[in-house]
Amino acid sequence: MTETTPKRRRPRKRVILLIVVLLAVSSAVLAVWWPYYCEQVAIAKIDELGGLTRTGIVRPRWIPEAVDDRYLVLFERIDAISLSVPQVGDAELEQFRKLTNLQILILNNTQVGDAGLARLRKRKKIWDLSLDQTQVTDAGLEHLRELPNLQWLSLKNTQVSDAGLKHLQGLSKLQLLSLDETQVTDAGLAHLKGLNKLVALSLNNTQIGDVGVESLGELKTLRYLSVCNTQVTRDGYWALRLALHGCDIRWTPPAK
Repeated sequence: MTETTPKRRRPRKRVILLIVVLLAVSSAVLAVWWPYYCEQVAIAKIDELGGLTRTGIVRPRWIPEAVDDRYLVLFERIDAISLSVPQVGDAELEQFRKLTNLQILILNNTQVGDAGLARLRKRKKIWDLSLDQTQVTDAGLEHLRELPNLQWLSLKNTQVSDAGLKHLQGLSKLQLLSLDETQVTDAGLAHLKGLNKLVALSLNNTQIGDVGVESLGELKTLRYLSVCNTQVTRDGYWALRLALHGCDIRWTPPAK
């Protein structure tokens, strides 16, 4: 009588297949659920801070148009944020890194500075950014180069000066730019020359004067220009009127 060697048990093909299927399904569910979870966490945090959000459904290509949006809650994404709250600083913007559909961002009257702008890098869908009365400086504007779709930018009452404007040169889609109450002078206006889609520019309460009129006159796409409370004289105003046909120019005489 001879001993028989016990056969080594091998996983059945069905078991292996089942495991593969379960892993695939789990990965698919996680890929859908995790972004939704991150968005909901951000909404809750922004609401807690006193801000506002707007959301919309981002329909994946593989879902037919016949499927109603009310069944696509998991694909709800933030597209606009208004967070004009004084206590908001750079740290609060960390959560924005995961907001892939963010398009409009208003951060007026906050403590957000250059480090905060770094956290917005690669949010390539942003086209409207308002940073009035923040701590943003010239160095921070370098991060805006990674927002290629930016169309509206407001920097009113910030520390931005001539040096910062050179970072705007690559924003080829920029249409509206507000530089009211900044440190911009005549020398910095030359950096705006390549903005071929710029239609509205506001330079109220800055130190620009007649020397900068030549640079402004080269912005032929402008349809609105405001230079109130600047050093632009009456002669400079008329020079602008002659150079920018069809442009609505707002001007007040320099204070004596």
